[in-house]
Amino acid sequence: MTLATRKDGHTLAVMTPDSRAVRDTRDTLLDATLAAVADVGLAKLSLGDVAHRAGVSRQTLYRYFRDRDDLVGAVILREEEAFVAAIGAAVAHHPGFREALEAAIISFLRIAREHPLLDLLVEREPEAIVPFLTTGRHPVAAALRPILEDLAASRLGHLPVSRVRAFSDGVARMLVSYAVSAPAEPIPALAAELSTILALGLDPRSSS
Repeated sequence: MTLATRKDGHTLAVMTPDSRAVRDTRDTLLDATLAAVADVGLAKLSLGDVAHRAGVSRQTLYRYFRDRDDLVGAVILREEEAFVAAIGAAVAHHPGFREALEAAIISFLRIAREHPLLDLLVEREPEAIVPFLTTGRHPVAAALRPILEDLAASRLGHLPVSRVRAFSDGVARMLVSYAVSAPAEPIPALAAELSTILALGLDPRSSS
């Protein structure tokens, strides 16, 4: 990637052929990892299989990822970024706190339930996937906290920061627990109930 200066004086990052190739190879490796996990599971995932599926050598794979955990962590980080982007888009249309929280819960739970691998791994290999969701290098709860903090702080600016942070941490942990153990209730009904309870607990004025 190089820097280029526009006529108006602004500097832009420009993707060069080399940097684009690096990005494409990395994405290919991550896609191959998802495919391998779908076929053999997380516990049996091998770097050799991933390299073969991606059409590269093991040496090339090691230029991008130090080890198996680094590779799996990168896959989870990419999926997290998609989760966060979807939640951000869902809440943007709701100026009210409770409605925005409901939209965030619906978005997250639907993505988790519809994800092609998450349900499969939670059912078959919970001992392998749960650490990556909760305590790994890129735990999902940690990715959720900032967007939940922004959701609350931008709509309930009168609340103390410590209260908003505690709320965000608790909701993030709750959502991860639902991702690991899918709720029996329909998602919209569950989200409506949870958002009402949480809004009342955080700030009674936000429940309307």
